[in-house]
Amino acid sequence: MTETQTTFKPWTPEEIVDLLAPAEAVISPDGAMVAFTVAAGGVKGEHPERTVWLSRNGEPATAFTTGLFNDVEPVWSPDSAKLLLISDRKERGKERLYLLPVNGGEARPLGDLEGDFAKPIFSPDGSKVAVIRTDPETDEEKKRKEAKEDQIIVEEQPKYSRLWVIDVASGKARCLTFGDRNIYDATWSPDGTQLAVAWTDTPEINSHFIGSTLALIPASGGLARELARFTMSPGNLTFAEANGQPVIAFAVEGGSSDPATSVWIVPVDGSAPARNLMPNYAGQVEAVVGISGEPGSVCLRIVEGTHGNLYKLDLSSGAMTAVTPNGMHGAGSVTSGPSVSRDGSKLACIWSDGDRAHEVFVATPGGEATAVSDFGKDVNSRLQPVQQVTWRSDGVEIEGHLTLPHGYEEGKRYPLIVEIHGGPSWQWEDRLMLNWHDWAQFLASHGFAVLAPNPRGSTGRGSEFQKLLVNDVGGGEVRDLITGAEAMVERGIADPDRLGIGGWSWGGYLTATTITRTSMFKAAVMGAGLANLISDHGTDDIPNANLLYFPGHPYEHLDMYWEGSAIKRITECTTPTLIVHGDSDDRVPPSQGAEMFRALKVLGVPTQFVRYPREPHGFRERAHQIDLQQRILNWFTKYLRATP
Repeated sequence: MTETQTTFKPWTPEEIVDLLAPAEAVISPDGAMVAFTVAAGGVKGEHPERTVWLSRNGEPATAFTTGLFNDVEPVWSPDSAKLLLISDRKERGKERLYLLPVNGGEARPLGDLEGDFAKPIFSPDGSKVAVIRTDPETDEEKKRKEAKEDQIIVEEQPKYSRLWVIDVASGKARCLTFGDRNIYDATWSPDGTQLAVAWTDTPEINSHFIGSTLALIPASGGLARELARFTMSPGNLTFAEANGQPVIAFAVEGGSSDPATSVWIVPVDGSAPARNLMPNYAGQVEAVVGISGEPGSVCLRIVEGTHGNLYKLDLSSGAMTAVTPNGMHGAGSVTSGPSVSRDGSKLACIWSDGDRAHEVFVATPGGEATAVSDFGKDVNSRLQPVQQVTWRSDGVEIEGHLTLPHGYEEGKRYPLIVEIHGGPSWQWEDRLMLNWHDWAQFLASHGFAVLAPNPRGSTGRGSEFQKLLVNDVGGGEVRDLITGAEAMVERGIADPDRLGIGGWSWGGYLTATTITRTSMFKAAVMGAGLANLISDHGTDDIPNANLLYFPGHPYEHLDMYWEGSAIKRITECTTPTLIVHGDSDDRVPPSQGAEMFRALKVLGVPTQFVRYPREPHGFRERAHQIDLQQRILNWFTKYLRATP
């Protein structure tokens, strides 16, 4: 045994939740500075804390704010002299907007407006700020709550998100939207006279699957002018030009008939309907970013297969130019950004790959990149190798990533965990998987091989691949997972007697479904998963998402929903199953975990059901993230007998 092997320390849950990671990287309009936020994965106290870091002229970034508050969504002023932040520095848990001079000086609140904010953005001349604010609790509602008259009338006590404009000099704020309009995206026109907005008719998240409106609103106030209506919600709105005509460019998916997210444009004058500029593109558009000095183009982040790459799209010709920095294209994944300088000559992004931590980079488009962070300094040397793998399933090629266990020796077989992503419209990318939700590097450090597959229906390979899931929920996907594990056995990597499976959300659903179709897996972890597609449809917060995969609601298609449910074949399950769920999960209610647990308990299958108070669909609290990871490791170790 080598010295490296004897001194190697497997990752602990405590280490993982305390790792610092960057997010929200934004480059200044003049291209000279990059700001981004930094936080650990788990929230230690009652309130989250996030710090703004700043890099000047490509130099290593340093902390710019104290880290004692939750400073989020940094936005540059047009003159590159100030940062706008959402922060709770006046009173923890209560957000306000703040302006911070980057060359010295105290942060000052922008007016007196408080509340729940999102997506602040300066007007082009810097004189105003637009921001989305959720309706606050009224005095009458507070009195009722204090008097315990706090009954909930479901979907009849809406809290809409409104568009506000704040004057930077005076701090005076004005609300521009009223009535049944829930604003979720907005951007300024180049001349600052109007804003493009996207809204749903109700504030419930399910409305994003029912219909959204793209419209223009005068910055001085007045009636909105509707431009287009979509079944799915458009986002990343940006003013641009195409063929000499002012347009709005944005990202939107076309529903079940064309599920991949693409770039669309619509003329500002409403003279033509919205048009898809990238039909049949074998990728998933994750970000659309305007280039103010080059209005005829936009910068895109696109996931292609398992890699996130950057492109510049000419809105007139549809021509695409790769602008991923050198050494990153098709290697690893650009996971955040891009943010582009005013003249388009520089960009900032966050990049990672399977065995390297997320770092912030400054680059010339398609040119050399400079890392301005070093979060992998004490991380990368402890990460295990990752390979891209493919296999055939029913004639379909499936992609994934295999993280090899620590000390891997070719020809030796290891316990294998198949970790399934959520969604189902999502994908595993070639990026670091080391947090409470992504277990690959954690489990690999403890002696497991981990396969992260992208079964049919995953994003990143275009609409046709995604549509393979339509009207076949729980069918082909399950076969893709089974054949993936079999492929790793055939290649001499996995021990067929020590196969495990697990995942979160839709990954939890596929875990539950797969172990009722095969006994090949000897241990399973069902994280926030669905056990019964019929009861879940009636209790979760996005039932209309099911219409992307089924021909209708279960009330008219009961057999199809039942066919895809784990509970239908639960008597065939023999796999010991750990079930974990947040008690405040509206996306997949904990009753789904309870259904699976009760059935397995009655049938005598080894099972444990752990519920975490206060946790929504994604876990936040440090102690819970630690406990969750340790339980997952203990469960797989117990039933698959892995050794580091």
